[in-house]
Amino acid sequence: MMVMRRPYKVVYIDDEPGDWTTRRIQESLHRPGQLECELKRPPKNIVDAAQDLPDALLVDFDLSTQPLESESLDYVSYYGSTLAAEVRIRQPSCPIILVTKKERIEGYSHFLKESIDFDLILFKDEIIQNPDGMWAQVETLIVGFQALDAVNDQEWQAVLSLMGARVDQARLLREAAPPVTNRKWNVPQTAHWIRNTVMKYPGILYDDLTAATRLGISLDAFQTPQAQELLQGACYAGIFDGHQRYWWRDALFTSASRLAVKHNLRGSITQTFGQSFQLETGLALDPAICVYDGTPIADWVCYILQKPVKQANSVPYYPEERPPVMDQARVSFRAIEEEERFDEMLVDADSLAIVHQLWGVKG
Repeated sequence: MMVMRRPYKVVYIDDEPGDWTTRRIQESLHRPGQLECELKRPPKNIVDAAQDLPDALLVDFDLSTQPLESESLDYVSYYGSTLAAEVRIRQPSCPIILVTKKERIEGYSHFLKESIDFDLILFKDEIIQNPDGMWAQVETLIVGFQALDAVNDQEWQAVLSLMGARVDQARLLREAAPPVTNRKWNVPQTAHWIRNTVMKYPGILYDDLTAATRLGISLDAFQTPQAQELLQGACYAGIFDGHQRYWWRDALFTSASRLAVKHNLRGSITQTFGQSFQLETGLALDPAICVYDGTPIADWVCYILQKPVKQANSVPYYPEERPPVMDQARVSFRAIEEEERFDEMLVDADSLAIVHQLWGVKG
């Protein structure tokens, strides 16, 4: 993915600009010559926020903290979400990032994550603890939005080109409910779809953990230089690729299948990839170990634990509505037995009997 112009101009709006945490966040994100972060108070007139916008806007959740009496003229009575909605309407191509404390948005987190007005949520403590990682997320968002904005007047094919999608991959993306109406699309909705559907749900793209597990090998094995070189043709190199690495599922499986055919191996990709790789390179790859029974070969990822699991040691899970083209979410028996995050209401009727059996509940 090509990198747009630098330095990027970012404005961080917070109602407590003198606060230590606020200043530390601004300093953590500010990189002279790369990303310049300016700290501002919320504007008295909310419309002013949409004037002369930077490359990205960072907004605090609550902008209505009562200032000292001497600063009373700076007081506003609106929230960051109100400001974000105004900016989104007037300047839709500017990415908007919510900066807040985790505890501050309890009860609002699901709504905010699904909001079309906030493109990213960053927590204040994480920015301070991991400034490089948070900076990378901001830069990736800026570059992606600028790339989309540059082709905003073109057909949908321009978006597919930015994603680096070949013909077969474009067909799969078509089944993932792209935000196109009457051949028209817009920047924020398309960015949200790429980042929160295509990249979020495994099926068209895989992250490293899912890619490794579906190949039947451990994450460490997958990340070895030899495995990376063999599979490099399947690596996603499209828009929003800067922060985290992804892999095209079809290209990944095609590479693995060809290797198995070359070495006359039959069976599922999960069962044959490690063997065919060793025959090809002379190197043994550690298999994916199931989080439930501690044995190989795991072939899926537990939705809750984010650990490899055998399909036989898991059940389907329905935590959200994902397009049918995406892989099914599954939850491991271990998560069912041990995790408070597991919700029995999110399994189907057939799986509920297994859940009760694991819990020792008599029918």
